[in-house]
Amino acid sequence: MDWLSQELITLLLRGLLYTVLLTAITSISSLVVGISVGAIRLSGRPFLAWAAGVYVNIFRNVPALVLIIFLAFAVPNLFAPEQRQALFFDNLLTDWTESISGLSLPYYVLAVIAALTLNSSAYLAELFRAGVGTIPRQLVDAARSLGASQTAVFRQILLPQGVLAAFPAMATRLIHNMKNTALASIVAVPEFFHATQASVTRTFFALQFLLMAALVYLLLSFFFAALLRQVERRLDPRYGSAKGELQRAPIKVSNA
Repeated sequence: MDWLSQELITLLLRGLLYTVLLTAITSISSLVVGISVGAIRLSGRPFLAWAAGVYVNIFRNVPALVLIIFLAFAVPNLFAPEQRQALFFDNLLTDWTESISGLSLPYYVLAVIAALTLNSSAYLAELFRAGVGTIPRQLVDAARSLGASQTAVFRQILLPQGVLAAFPAMATRLIHNMKNTALASIVAVPEFFHATQASVTRTFFALQFLLMAALVYLLLSFFFAALLRQVERRLDPRYGSAKGELQRAPIKVSNA
């Protein structure tokens, strides 16, 4: 193919690697933050529940693209030039990130990670809360009547059962987060879509490269969905045998 040189293949593969890394990092951070925020909303403590609700309502309704641009450009401009340079572009964290990634402006990668985490975690918090809502109240009451502490009930019943109930919807949201990594191209993070744009600029073969990008994102979505299905099977105690037969696993409640 005369439109796809070795140099462009290297560029695209490097961009694909960044896309995969961004997806992995933001998926994990979004799950951790989202479940934590969802748990706070369920904690029964009015002020904390209110604060978590404000978090969800803000970051669920602000588009990911707006968050990326705001964190990448607006936040640094709140500071004087000298402070801006020291805080965002020339410090130990950015130097370390630059040394392992080779990026000249690693703050923009951190801004993208933060923006996608804020956006996705707000959705995941509500999905987790909805998943907990499907757990029979009698199960929780029985655990408490047996002497289980509130922490034990959350760790052994609400957390695993809530995540399992909400996981199909959470998986859909994580796949959407993977596709949102393409928004990082707006701040020149060299992920796959940015590499595609650079390839189009160099060769003017827009149709070929954009079709290839669509196919790559489609394949990534299928692969990520298959991976998440395997995670769901691991989480579900009903899939207990090597033959895939459904088994019921008892929920153990302790005072720990």
